[in-house]
Amino acid sequence: MPSPDSSLALHLPLSAIDQANRPPLHYLWVQDACIISGGLLWTVAYVLYILQARKDKSYGMPLVALCANIGWELAYGVFYPLSYIETATFLVWVLIDCGIAHATVKSGPEQWRHAPLVGRNLATVIGVGCVTSLVAHCEFIKMFASSTEAAFWSGFACQNLLGVLSIIHIVSRGNTSGHSRSIWMCRWVGSSLAIVVFSWRYYNYPASYPYVDSPIAMSMFALTQLIDIVYIFVYGSIETQVKEKSQ
Repeated sequence: MPSPDSSLALHLPLSAIDQANRPPLHYLWVQDACIISGGLLWTVAYVLYILQARKDKSYGMPLVALCANIGWELAYGVFYPLSYIETATFLVWVLIDCGIAHATVKSGPEQWRHAPLVGRNLATVIGVGCVTSLVAHCEFIKMFASSTEAAFWSGFACQNLLGVLSIIHIVSRGNTSGHSRSIWMCRWVGSSLAIVVFSWRYYNYPASYPYVDSPIAMSMFALTQLIDIVYIFVYGSIETQVKEKSQ
């Protein structure tokens, strides 16, 4: 089996952990396939948020989740980069998230008629929220010896936050405007692939990823799946109710 260093063109650049472990190519291929596929699915999900907002004239990503995501992407893409590949990916996500933020500012006031002060100042709210999120993520990273472990915990926390707030979003509105089954599918499969990546890493190199087997991590994995499953059932129920009312 050739060493990873001799076949750089066949896999993504090695992380610091992979450089130390020098895993076989099949390990890297599985890992890279999941990373690339998951990254593409989340990219598609972000683009679909923008398109759905334009179609429905209503944003779909909750404000807190949007700010948390942008802060996370800037923290790990710029201030504490994991690798230049991830930096490039995260910065692309930030640019797309700016499109989501623009769509939110444009369509948001209609959704905030009950709180016009927020509706009139959505750009400021999002800006302050992103800065606050960035600072919080950077301080969180300082608590860990490895930014990879920090990214693991905060990344799944952001995913679960988005999932929970999305459920609250459609329930409180009483409709699914700004949301779609396609967005959900991309988010769900993308999140599932992230679980596969870390499970694969732990299975092969448990000493390098001891936190993956912790009860908290296992609970977080299960919660990620549960939230996404609950979301699609709630989505379907509200969609049916809206159709019945319109008949």
